[in-house]
Amino acid sequence: MSSLPARISCRLALLFVLTACGDRGRDAPDSSRSSLPALPPSGSVNATNWDTSTGPVMILALGEGDSVAIVSPQATDSTTTFEESSALESDLTVDLFGRAGKIASAAVISPITRTAGAGECRSWPAGRIRTSRSGWRVGFAAGRVTAVSLDSIEGMSSPDSSTLAAAIAQTVAMLPSSSDSDFRGLPFRVRSAYTFRADSIDGVIADVVRSVNEEANPRLEHLFVIGERPAKSAMKYKVAFFSRIAGAEEAAEVTELLAVILIGPTKRPAAIVNVEFDEGGTLGLIERTTPGRWRFRWRSAYTGC
Repeated sequence: MSSLPARISCRLALLFVLTACGDRGRDAPDSSRSSLPALPPSGSVNATNWDTSTGPVMILALGEGDSVAIVSPQATDSTTTFEESSALESDLTVDLFGRAGKIASAAVISPITRTAGAGECRSWPAGRIRTSRSGWRVGFAAGRVTAVSLDSIEGMSSPDSSTLAAAIAQTVAMLPSSSDSDFRGLPFRVRSAYTFRADSIDGVIADVVRSVNEEANPRLEHLFVIGERPAKSAMKYKVAFFSRIAGAEEAAEVTELLAVILIGPTKRPAAIVNVEFDEGGTLGLIERTTPGRWRFRWRSAYTGC
């Protein structure tokens, strides 16, 4: 069986680079239960390209209760042990964000506890949060980032949603062809789409799929697309970022949009995403770097089995 770091490397290479998997020669992790570590001490090298202006940690909602995951942005896939020190030295006030924008502010309650894992499975440390509000997905240290509200295609009028879906499908059809010939010529279907306005642009973020409906081997191709155009214009959206992944329908990898935020004094737009694999996943921050271009600035360590 391949080691966990090697499987992680393979999955991330397939998703983000779309090249063959390598780096299978790394040492296997300890097979005992493990969780991801707390943040390294202040002043350590930021090896993961995390923007420290967004705060020391990111909070992730776990279901509808008060449990949260404490995401250590500087943890990497090669990290296999959990330091006994907490990711938070004291209670932290965070702003909570979802697709509707900022939902609330709340306090994360320490102590932070380890989350049990089995064998090679890994998970973030867990904590609790004081809030009665629901609908939020991620949290950042209070005052560090600005919210952006999203409009879902599902909440639009029928004519507007049809027009947007058709525009997205037409735009995606112009992207470079997939190397998988089984999908060529098949129609695209917009699985989800959200529009927003930020930094003098109108943006759209969509999950677009097409499928090979073979009974013995149904397959699915997902395209996660970010498009933009000048604010308040009638121009077509231009693709500024996209990722493409294909696989068996029951194990298809999906990039889920959690929230859009603005970072720093220049209010740089960024999308927070959750990339789900069949046995785990990673979190990511896709940031607008220049007009017409977005890229992955940061990816979390892999959690799961």
